[in-house]
Order: sequence, then structure tokens, then C-alpha cells
Amino acid sequence: MHVIPVLREKTNTSKNRRAYLTKTFTEAEITIAALEAHILDSGLVPYKVQPDGIWLRTENGISYGISLIPDRKFIRIGTYLPLTQQASIDQKRELARRLNEEVFLPVFTVDQDEDLTVAYALPFTHGLIAGNFISVVNRFGSLLEYVVQNFNEGGLIHFGNPSEASGTPASGELLH
Repeated sequence: MHVIPVLREKTNTSKNRRAYLTKTFTEAEITIAALEAHILDSGLVPYKVQPDGIWLRTENGISYGISLIPDRKFIRIGTYLPLTQQASIDQKRELARRLNEEVFLPVFTVDQDEDLTVAYALPFTHGLIAGNFISVVNRFGSLLEYVVQNFNEGGLIHFGNPSEASGTPASGELLH
């Protein structure tokens, strides 16, 4: 039995899909409003948009933000993960070191409040491919879920009150 491929006529839908995948932004077009519109077009829904940034939540409610550093031509995607106060600063720094070695994309640091800062800077010096932007935004959210689930031995990443050491929220609870 031979299978003969059938060539289909290209429709407007496939043209739109192709245009969506190849859409680019020039440096001048990259604004919070343009990024918000593209995020909405991709199917994500921000929970808060302000002139200085866009905030999204992962499926489990971990909040993360997108902001512009226009003079340096970067889009910053970042958040913090609260760390338990009972852990030593050395334990917290060890977690950040381990994450920097084992998790690709963001940089992990312990901030002045001894929480874990998670950040990635996406350059747009010569413009930005819209599909790449959305891929990075989606990956960042997935990565946060992965880190909380797989690098939280002993409840070092800690959301909520001290009696909850698992680092995962009760259903429906939003994290920071």
C-alpha cells in the first residue's frame, strides 16, 4: 500500500499561525503594552499589569513578573521564593549554589531578606522574536514549579505559616 501525500491549500489560519510564529519586535516596539498584548495573544492571562511590569502566576499560584530595563535593552523575568527563617544563611546559599549549577536559565541568589531571588534577563538589543519571548516566559513559570517541587528537601522553600513545611500551597491558595 502506498500513501500519497495530499497537498492542502494554505488557509488564512495557517498564514496567521506562521505570522504569529515569525513575529518580531524592533527595539522601539518593545513596551509593557506590546508585551502584554503578545502575552494575551499567546493564551496567557496576567493577573496584574501596571506601567512598570506584568505579573503572572504559575498553575500552583507562584507569582512572577516581567519588567523592562530599556536603557540596557533587557526584559527581566523574575520573582522570589520565600525561604524558611529557621534555616541558616549557609543552607540558603548552598541552595542557591546548587540551583545555579543544576537548573538552566535563571540566576538564583539570596537577597537581603534571605529569600531566594530568581531572575532571567532576556536581551532585545536588535529586536525580539515574539515566539522566543513567550517560550522563555512559559519556561520560567514551569521552572519555578519544578524548583519548588524538586529542590525543597526539608521545606527550605517555604510559603505560608510555620506549620506548613512542604513549600506547596493548599489548593486554590496563591503564593506571594
